[in-house]
Amino acid sequence: MNSAKNPLQLLLLIVLIFFLFSGCEKPNSGSAPSGKKGSEDQAKSYQKKEANNGEAASRGKPGKKRGSKKKTNVRVQKVALESLSIKSTYVGNLLPNQRVIMRSEIDGIVEKIYFSEGDEIVKNKKLVDISTKELGLKLKIAVADSKLADTNLKRDEKLAKNNLIPNAQLDQTRTFAERALLSRELAKISLNKSLITSPLKGTVKTKFVKVGEFVRKGDRLVEILEVDRILVKVNIPEQEILQIKIGQKVEITLYILGEKTFKGQVKKIGLEADASNRTFPVEIEVDNRGRELRPGMLSRVTFTQRVDQDQIVVPRHTILERDSGRIVYLVDKGKAFQREVTIGISQREKIQILKGLSTGEQLVVEGHTKLTDGEEINIVQ
Repeated sequence: MNSAKNPLQLLLLIVLIFFLFSGCEKPNSGSAPSGKKGSEDQAKSYQKKEANNGEAASRGKPGKKRGSKKKTNVRVQKVALESLSIKSTYVGNLLPNQRVIMRSEIDGIVEKIYFSEGDEIVKNKKLVDISTKELGLKLKIAVADSKLADTNLKRDEKLAKNNLIPNAQLDQTRTFAERALLSRELAKISLNKSLITSPLKGTVKTKFVKVGEFVRKGDRLVEILEVDRILVKVNIPEQEILQIKIGQKVEITLYILGEKTFKGQVKKIGLEADASNRTFPVEIEVDNRGRELRPGMLSRVTFTQRVDQDQIVVPRHTILERDSGRIVYLVDKGKAFQREVTIGISQREKIQILKGLSTGEQLVVEGHTKLTDGEEINIVQ
């Protein structure tokens, strides 16, 4: 029995030893491929590094254009002295110098009209007859009555002087004569009211009546405008109204006439501000004998408030805003340098420089927005 067990135990021991050796060999066999792959990765990394070093060396070689920076093209102008005007511009509305609407002073029939719309008329020109014939006859009757009353008065005065009539009769005759005289004057006034004449030299804008039409007292007959002179009305803010003076010269341009300029002068300054917008009305008179200006047109009115001579003035666009302040670029020895400046008043596209520039310096006027301080530049014409 012992001899039988021993071979079996020996066999089990051999099998156990075999499995032990097999387990020890598996890790070694797995680690070998892993080491090989790592070597390959190291080789590839080295080759890539060498390639990058070669490319970098190639870029760093001297004499290549890729390494040189292109100069910025700029335009320059010399800083010079100019005169600078302080101007204010407002929108104005054109009005006739005078506007008159003639109205009837009596009730009556329109007998004659002596004008048409658009006619140029002179002062005292006859315009309309209203019941003139009837009123003319009434005046003749009043004149006849007045003459008769005067005759009766003269006769009674002689009779009273001889005590042939009582004084009461003379008083009555005298009263009748005075009444007749007043009636004649009233008839004359009524006749004059029926003859409508122009109170000014001007142009007929509108005719409101026709021949044969019955009009009442107060009805409109005709509208007349005086346009040999035109008024331009503008509203000036209260901050600037004290700078406007009567007789001050003003430039007027019309939107429809482009750059053509008309000269005018301040005729009237309003005494009270408009409560809604705090502006004062100002009227400017302009000669319009050429009839280029018409009421109702819009215009630009420019007031010149002050003129400063010999000021350093530069184009507004050359000034750049930076955190440190306002700067410009100046050119010196082929390079552009920043210069901080202090500005003053402005006029359209120009602005006054109070501090920072001197006459004769080269100011960059184009290309300055791309520059940096001390950058080399290329000046073009």
